[in-house]
Amino acid sequence: MDARIEAAGGRLQQLASIDFALCCGAAHSVCNHALLVLFRGVSRLGDWPLSVIVGFSLLAVRGPRALAAWAVVSVLAVIVQKQLKNRYGRLRPCERPQGPPQRAPIPDHGSFPSGHTLHAVMAAIVTASLLPAVAPFFVLIALLIALSRVVLGMHYPSDVIAGAALGGIFASILLAAF
Repeated sequence: MDARIEAAGGRLQQLASIDFALCCGAAHSVCNHALLVLFRGVSRLGDWPLSVIVGFSLLAVRGPRALAAWAVVSVLAVIVQKQLKNRYGRLRPCERPQGPPQRAPIPDHGSFPSGHTLHAVMAAIVTASLLPAVAPFFVLIALLIALSRVVLGMHYPSDVIAGAALGGIFASILLAAF
């Protein structure tokens, strides 16, 4: 039994090393000033403006109840995200020795999961199901936000994957409420 636990621990360390290497590689591969400005801007869009845009879109398409549902699920998502960040307390890549440079403000403590990605994916899924004509735009924005978090040294790829999965779960909860 101990050998299996040791083997699993070794595999987890290998995955963590790969995660860190991918993050560093992505961050160091983007040195162009214009691209960094683009990624910073896209990342800021994931702070709150995207949620406001989706909220007003829901209000226009589905009415006040849809906006209220969006607000409630968004708050629940923030609570879950904050709980996970506090529980795991994972250092952001830019905070680690030999980590990528910090290229954006650190919004809170903890790297896991990516809240920006959570909300961007939730917004993309909800918008795509209610307004299919604009789905490609919102999917592109969600992908760029997720990538920006890694390139800017704020998150590991696994943080972004976890955030995207949670965004899908919360989008499903929200769509079930309609």
